[in-house]
Amino acid sequence: MGRDMFSYESNIKAYNKTLRKISQEGIPRAIAATLTRQAEITNIQARTNLKKKLVVRAKYTTNSLKVSESRPKPRIDAMYSKAGTISLYLPIQEEGGVIRARRKFIAVPTLKARIGGKYTGRRRPMFQLRKAGKINRGGRGSGGGKLFYMRPRRAGNPPGFFTRKGKKLIRIYTLNRTEMQIKGVNWFSDAVKKYHNRRFLEKVYVMEAKKEIARVRGVKR
Repeated sequence: MGRDMFSYESNIKAYNKTLRKISQEGIPRAIAATLTRQAEITNIQARTNLKKKLVVRAKYTTNSLKVSESRPKPRIDAMYSKAGTISLYLPIQEEGGVIRARRKFIAVPTLKARIGGKYTGRRRPMFQLRKAGKINRGGRGSGGGKLFYMRPRRAGNPPGFFTRKGKKLIRIYTLNRTEMQIKGVNWFSDAVKKYHNRRFLEKVYVMEAKKEIARVRGVKR
């Protein structure tokens, strides 16, 4: 982001004049702080949007949102900050798209797989596929496995992963989809639209310019 990103209104011109007088690094430092603050606030708004628009079952979902700070550089147009996610599944929740089965079917958890038997509940640890142990066929588990694969004989009853409670057979996952359509909810782009604009940047820049002037002059704030 270069100098043209900031219009010379709201006394910005006066602050820049002061910064040039007292420090060669004043303006780059103020701009770097502005870009970092923009990314941080965008990240906070994106986190809020996630909780409103999606069912957030795990802390990892919100904790996957990260910010990289901008650093002062001689070339202002080479400065930037980043806000985004390291999650592999959140981008498709933003844009929408199709998830396809890695193997034959997508394992869709039933309410029995979730804590509290509610759609909003996380999957019970014992029924998470990566923790469930070996999954066998034929209606019985072995080798420490909690689940087994079975195709019910009744017509129209899809295959799945099951467990037993006494003599009772309980379906934990249904296996009948080769792909799933995900609707995009714009949890991140809505945050970007709110805070990536000239008016917001100018407001933050004035605040950061004041801080930088006070820092150079040794004024406690």
